[in-house]
Parts: sequence; structure tokens; C-alpha cells
Amino acid sequence: MAHEFSTYEGAIGPEGTRRTSTYYGPVLGGLPISAWHCETCGLLRLTFLDGRKEERRLYPGPQPGMLAAPTSFDPEQVAFGMQARVSGITVPLSMYGELTAPYQPAPFTPPWEGIELPAWGALTWMSVAGLGIVMLGLFITGVLAVYTYTTPDALGPVATITGLTFLAVLLMQLAGAAQRHWFPFPTLAPSIAMTQRVKTKLDGATRAMVTLLTLTIVGLFIAAILAVYTYSTSAAELPVVVLTSIFAIGAVVVGLGSAIARRTRGH
Repeated sequence: MAHEFSTYEGAIGPEGTRRTSTYYGPVLGGLPISAWHCETCGLLRLTFLDGRKEERRLYPGPQPGMLAAPTSFDPEQVAFGMQARVSGITVPLSMYGELTAPYQPAPFTPPWEGIELPAWGALTWMSVAGLGIVMLGLFITGVLAVYTYTTPDALGPVATITGLTFLAVLLMQLAGAAQRHWFPFPTLAPSIAMTQRVKTKLDGATRAMVTLLTLTIVGLFIAAILAVYTYSTSAAELPVVVLTSIFAIGAVVVGLGSAIARRTRGH
């Protein structure tokens, strides 16, 4: 702790008449944390917390109590009565060691770590996504309405998409409410992956069926683009439709064959 007495001539300290006005010791703030004093020449060397060093000249001779030991209380106040203080905090040895240790930044934690999504059903998630699209559509509509005179033509499609999306969300909620009221589903049993605590494994027939259905969806998407793109793409429409139909029929055949095989093995 750094203690300061009055600097006028004849100031009285614990050791008698003062010739210097400050005690230096381990403190926080801008005060030095270590000091060395030569009693022969009076040189005082100060080392600050940030690595700066400073030298001062004091009177030669001993300076009683100039280096104060770290303590959790004020020895001068307990032993000699109340004393004036400069800015600083007395720290215990354990805390002083932590303060002087090299700085180590905290490990980086991704902002999404520890965040858990709500346990909502598929209908709720679809409704949330639809309402998000509606909010985005309303924002774009407001911008296009006041941006420039060339943007009103784009308002019609944006407003139509926004309105149809909101209508779809409303119909989904009504259908969900009707289904829960008249056709309630029982609680599904936990899956094998949850009960056995293992990763789900698909058999060969299921993988083949999923692959064929994926190719069917891709084929339908390509066929829809070729049908309306330009007049020069109509020749490519037939091969794509034929391949897509083959993929769809193959998926149906594989699914039925797998179900029949499982039924036969069960008997």
C-alpha cells in the first residue's frame, strides 16, 4: 500500500520527522509495485506494473518502512492511527500473484454454442418459416413502394407471393387444428436410435429407394424448366420425362419388393 503524509517541512511520521513523503509497495493503479533504495546515495528505483522503470533521488540514509509488505489490512492505521492515503488498493499475496501473472486471453466460444432450438413440431416450424417470409415480403413491399418510380411494377409479384404465403400458413394451422381435434395421433414410440443409443442404419433397399426418389425429384425439376424455358428445349423434354418415369417406377418396385420380402420373412 502506498501511504502519503503531508509534504511540508517538519512532517511527523511513525519514525519521526519525515524527509520523504511516500511509502511505496505493491499497489494497483498507476503506483509502483516494487522499489529499491540505496541508503548511501539515496537513489530510489521504481518498477511499475506495465514494465516502466523510474529513478528518484531521496535523502541518503535509512528510510524506515518505505517498502510496505502486501497485507489485507492497513498496518499503519492499526499501529499508528489514521493516515492519509493516495490512490491504490492493498492486495493479499495470493491476489498479487494472480495480478502479476502473464495475461492469457479467454478461449473463444462460438456464439451459437450452447443454444438449443425449441422442441417444436414440423407444423410449427413451417409456420414460423412462412411468417418469416411474410415479414420479409412486407419489408420489400414497403421499400419498393417508395424507392423510385421504376419499382411499382415489381410490387404485384412481391405482394402476391407475400399474400399467398400468409394464406398457406393460415390454411396449415386450420388443417392442423382440425386434424388434432377429429383425428388425433397417438404418441409415437421412441426410435431404435434413441432406445439403443446407436446411429440409424439403412438397409440396401431403403437406400436404393431414397436414391431413386431423389433422382425423380431432380428430373421433375429439370423437366419443368425445359418446358417453359425457350422453344428450342422442347426436344430434350421427352428423354428427361422418360428417365424420370423410370426412376419413379423403380422406386415403387423397390419399395414394394422390400415390403413383401419383410412380410415373407416375418411369417
